[in-house]
Amino acid sequence: MSSRFFGQYLLEKGRITSQRLIEAMDLMKGIHAPIGTLAIEKGMLTAEQVKKIHAEQKKTDRRFGELAVDMGFLLQSQVNELLEAQASQEVLLGEVLMSKGYIAVEVLERELKNHKEEEERISSEISTFFIKVLHKDIVKTFTDWLIIMFTRFGNQETKIEQGEVGKKKVRLFRWVISQQMEGNNIKFNFLLSVPPKVLLQMASTMFNETISQADELALDAAKEFVNVANGRACEKLSADGMYLKMSPPEVHETTQEQYSLERANEVVCVHLASPDAKFDVAFEF
Repeated sequence: MSSRFFGQYLLEKGRITSQRLIEAMDLMKGIHAPIGTLAIEKGMLTAEQVKKIHAEQKKTDRRFGELAVDMGFLLQSQVNELLEAQASQEVLLGEVLMSKGYIAVEVLERELKNHKEEEERISSEISTFFIKVLHKDIVKTFTDWLIIMFTRFGNQETKIEQGEVGKKKVRLFRWVISQQMEGNNIKFNFLLSVPPKVLLQMASTMFNETISQADELALDAAKEFVNVANGRACEKLSADGMYLKMSPPEVHETTQEQYSLERANEVVCVHLASPDAKFDVAFEF
């Protein structure tokens, strides 16, 4: 069993159809906004202040609201107000589904409760995985920074679905971005396997504009996305006494040539997901 977004949970339970889920999520795009956008709309921050906070976020793993307070742009009471305005995705999705008549209130209440209980149980299993897995500090730190890049800078909520060990557990999508790491008597290969949609999202994040074609510039931007995330992970590990040297990232198109994991002795795989896509990060030790 793996962690799932609430919409996917409802779909798998047969509570809604895929078409109705897509329609509800499209409606949500105009409702759910990042905290920085909400702050601008409410007149609490200027666009320039939001840019400064985002720039500072790229240097650390601290949250937007925490930095806004420390930088003197917001009071904690204002941050709390913004967080309340930024309703949770699960509740917001439920409200949209109810308003369209796609789900009854009693069914929604029951499934929200069941989903929360399931997520808490699976969260415990994922925590155990990161405690027991080979080279746990490396796996956890690199995974955390990749999620930060997707969620905070790419505005694409990302979560861990499941952690597994073994070469056959890695889902090889169309694009694989790999990067060699070496240091502290350890050498491993980091790889991110994504479908076309996610690769374009990565490129769009780096260009700060919508990218719709996987051309050479988009592939270079996706490599830089990985390079930035991994650079932050290496900085975090170096603070704990682990020093790693990164080679330039490489991109592979699996429709042209199958990516091989046979050279690795051990492979640790973490399955990731956004509301509308799945992808994997893996570590070849």
